Amino acid sequence: MLLGALLGAATANMFGFTLQLFAFGLMIAMALEQTLVDFHTHRLARGVTMRAALVGGPLLTLAAINIDETARIATMFGAIIATLVFFIVLSFMSKGGIGSGDVQLAPVLAMFLGWMGWSYVCIGLASGFILGGIWALTLIATGKAKLSHRIAFGPFLCVGAVATLFAL
Repeated sequence: MLLGALLGAATANMFGFTLQLFAFGLMIAMALEQTLVDFHTHRLARGVTMRAALVGGPLLTLAAINIDETARIATMFGAIIATLVFFIVLSFMSKGGIGSGDVQLAPVLAMFLGWMGWSYVCIGLASGFILGGIWALTLIATGKAKLSHRIAFGPFLCVGAVATLFAL
């Protein structure tokens, strides 16, 4: 709860009282909820992801129009499509290592990050892979997991996206 409050305050500080505040507040709320759910159940709640997409997309579109930066809309949708294709291919190649929840979550995170710019998308998603890899290697090195062990990947995508929002 404290983390949510701190992230909310940081978001308000970053965007002020704008449509972006509400959109990125929604992204952060989704990320926090999905992180908790996925760590405990190894499942991502589709409704949570879709709610963020269906409310966040229009909010970001209106925000781009409001600040007269409509090119952000094309970048946002380009990020959705590129990420969706990448994660579908990755899921197929990993034979289920990347689950359908991750395939749904990543493009939604890319939508939000895409509104900020392509560098946010690339760094945000790459950060998720790096953090997940570090976690997996740590589990293997400490003997708590084997190479065949499954870990929840959604939390790392969420942490990477939220961290990138504030780091760049």
